[in-house]
Amino acid sequence: MPPVIGVSATLKDDTETVAERPLGRFVRADLDYVQSVVEAGGVPVVLPPVVEPEYVDPLLGGLDGLLLSGGSDLDPSHYGEEPLPEMGPTLPERDAFELALAGRALEVGLPVLGICRGLQVLNVLLGGSLYQDLKTQLGEGVLEHRQKTPKCQPVHEVELAGESLLGGIAGKDRFAVNSYHHQAVKEVAGDLRVSARSPDGVVEALEWRDGSRWVLGIQWHAEAMREAGPEQRRLFSAFVEAAGRGSGRRAA
Repeated sequence: MPPVIGVSATLKDDTETVAERPLGRFVRADLDYVQSVVEAGGVPVVLPPVVEPEYVDPLLGGLDGLLLSGGSDLDPSHYGEEPLPEMGPTLPERDAFELALAGRALEVGLPVLGICRGLQVLNVLLGGSLYQDLKTQLGEGVLEHRQKTPKCQPVHEVELAGESLLGGIAGKDRFAVNSYHHQAVKEVAGDLRVSARSPDGVVEALEWRDGSRWVLGIQWHAEAMREAGPEQRRLFSAFVEAAGRGSGRRAA
């Protein structure tokens, strides 16, 4: 049976109207995430950030892996800071849901892949912190991490750490990525280690420190770069394979 992968979704206020009335609020997961899981041999299940904490266990009971997707900024209260003026929009419902979901996923040993915001969720959950705005806090020496070109196009390289989960998956020590974020890891959580950085030193990937667990966070959007290089597709293949190795837990 193919492994079942939970894909965290976001909330979106639709701006369209029907008969001069707003259509309302929607749960949304970008198709690229879903398609990436399908192409890697997994069965995607979209997880709406509107459920109460008591539903986390029933949700995870049907999953073999968890993909934390990108999106809105994390509220800095989760890492003990006041918001800067340059902070972007936050979604309290999503913060609460994903922190609870990811925390329980780690407790039960599910493979976890965090993308962009997902990497930041993992770091904050485990005790790390974030730069709320790279340009404000690191100055003009930092690269432009909010590209204006399509997501399928790379804008800078990342350099990988040796002997890492990410390096083993990619099969190389550097490759090009896209960049769609203005926040990034500041203090790295104790259970994690840096496995990639951009040329300006910004953290681009984190993984479990001692390598004993399949936990990986990447700052770029690999789901939008599947045609840009085989290393992007291998990320999802390795994740789904890891989820498949533990798929018997759903029958337990």
